[in-house]
Amino acid sequence: MTPFERAERAKQLLADEVLQDAFGDIRSRLIAQLESLPINDHETQHEITLMLQLLRRVREQLERVVQDGKVIEHRNRQQNWIEKMRERIA
Repeated sequence: MTPFERAERAKQLLADEVLQDAFGDIRSRLIAQLESLPINDHETQHEITLMLQLLRRVREQLERVVQDGKVIEHRNRQQNWIEKMRERIA
């Protein structure tokens, strides 16, 4: 899979309503669990915090792949423009 194809797939995933609902539901459930824990249950608090961070990082990674694709697309357009200008000059 090319970087551009990866970016397109990541964009589709981020736009997918089912996936976004899953992210939201998981986050809500984890927060509800965290709020209902006894204040002295540090181990479970830590585990839930790690899960929340991981969930956020998955989304951030998908967003990063989309941004990388935009950079690649911009560079390709820029390179095409440079090549066209060289052809005109030659």
